[in-house]
Amino acid sequence: MENVLAWIVATAVTLPLLAWYLVYIVTVKMTRKKKFSFRLAVDISTIFFILSVHFIIVELFGHSFLWVILLLMVGAAVGFTVLHWKTKEDIHIHKVIKGAWRFNFLLFSTSYILLLLIGLVHRILTV
Repeated sequence: MENVLAWIVATAVTLPLLAWYLVYIVTVKMTRKKKFSFRLAVDISTIFFILSVHFIIVELFGHSFLWVILLLMVGAAVGFTVLHWKTKEDIHIHKVIKGAWRFNFLLFSTSYILLLLIGLVHRILTV
């Protein structure tokens, strides 16, 4: 039972990178457009990175900080809306949502990698 649980956790932790890679490979094979495939893989895998960051935080710290994650996402959307409004003087909601979503990918993929390293160091030091 312990091995099964370890396998499930390991799969869940690597899921965002695996999801990004699989979407990228499949869409490159189908469309032959690497730039489009990369962007689509980023857009789809963002949700997996957000969920993985949440679950790693819960595992490391024992508390759910989902409210902080949602606050960061809303803050990014507000920031992109203000930035877009200041530069274009007209808000194109599609561009704002796309920009905020891709910023969330950068934020949460970086957070994922950092939390993964913190978790590994924590696990090594507590054994």
